[in-house]
Amino acid sequence: MSIEIITFLYFACLFAGLFLGLPVALGLGGTAVLFAAVFEPRSLLAIPSAFYYTPWNGVLVTVPLFLFMGSLIRFSGIAEAAYDAVYKLIGRIPGGLAMGTVQVCTIFAAITGITPPATITMGQIAYPSMMKYGYRREIAIGSIGSGGALGALIPPSVPFIFYGLLAKVSIGGLFLGGLLPGLMLASFYVIYIGIRCKLQPHMGPALPPEENFSTREKLQALLNIWPFMALIMMVLGAIWGGVATPSEAAAFGATGAFLINVIYRKLTWKVLRASLETTVKLTGMGLWILIGANIYLNIFNSLGCQELVTSLVLGMPGGENGILFMMMFIILLLGMVMDDWAIIMLCTPLYIPIINELGIDKLWFGVLFIVNIQIAYLTPPFGFVLFWLKSVLPKDVTMGDVYKSVGPFILLQLLGLGLIFYFPQIALWLPGILN
Repeated sequence: MSIEIITFLYFACLFAGLFLGLPVALGLGGTAVLFAAVFEPRSLLAIPSAFYYTPWNGVLVTVPLFLFMGSLIRFSGIAEAAYDAVYKLIGRIPGGLAMGTVQVCTIFAAITGITPPATITMGQIAYPSMMKYGYRREIAIGSIGSGGALGALIPPSVPFIFYGLLAKVSIGGLFLGGLLPGLMLASFYVIYIGIRCKLQPHMGPALPPEENFSTREKLQALLNIWPFMALIMMVLGAIWGGVATPSEAAAFGATGAFLINVIYRKLTWKVLRASLETTVKLTGMGLWILIGANIYLNIFNSLGCQELVTSLVLGMPGGENGILFMMMFIILLLGMVMDDWAIIMLCTPLYIPIINELGIDKLWFGVLFIVNIQIAYLTPPFGFVLFWLKSVLPKDVTMGDVYKSVGPFILLQLLGLGLIFYFPQIALWLPGILN
């Protein structure tokens, strides 16, 4: 059988298994074992080693530590305190609660490093509040969904950790590279909400005159979130300043989150157990996917498929830009049906040889990669954020309402992706200065 047919069947078998509902790790590993047994039995000897060497990579220590930090902070009251602050500070501005929701999601993203916590928490806190004050659903849901998706991009982003591990790129550099694009997208959302609610006040009415707060109350609301802001700055500052490695900074962050919960009297056995369970489940899921991806790609290489894919992609019309557009489009499609961690672990080893052949900066490509993933999170019909949102919104909110709400924000994400593509310094400026 020709290598072209084997390569096609290799990918087809994987996606058929995933569409049938197989866990991603089992789909990856099972496909590899099947094809190795049929076409290259000697390569089966490499499979046991993947179970041994994969977990021993030192960079992986950062994942459970950042997840534990984010899980603890989720129970600390930061979302409620931050939302109370924006409610008092900018609630009197048309669209202020929706703009504040995006800002709170940005803060949450900078603590948790993943997407679900901000999406689910703000869906439970911000949506009822905005409905109470007469906001339209499309602005309320769109602000929560777009802000929540920033968790994949704003450092300390767990997707960046996995990409850096597989692409052999500095984690600290990737964190720096994702910061400006993340803040740029958050600013786009805030500006859009502000302009639309100014032109159409019924979309996001200002708080009524009786909802007035003194300067002292506003300052107190800001002071309530300073420990969390200090924790973010110290963790990321330690990495960017070269004071600590990402693993050491993650350990510091987890300790700081633990102490914040103790000081605010939020730490109970129930909170600690829930945080540990979340951390273990997500870390275990990521580790199994990584093992499955390593097995899948080892067999893929041993069959000679990687060389075929690289030569085919490099021979595509359109040159370097055409190849990059094709890669981004594939990521966007995969993001509608697969988890971001699985996409990174599957696509990164396939793409990096091509990126190296083209001489493209792997850090810049990594930022494009993760921006594209957070676009896919919002893209119907299967964007993951859309389903997380639907799970916490009232039953009278239909999936159609959710789809309609995120449309303008997807366009803003595409604008941001285009700007980063044509102006790479948006992603490379900070790493160039501080590294």
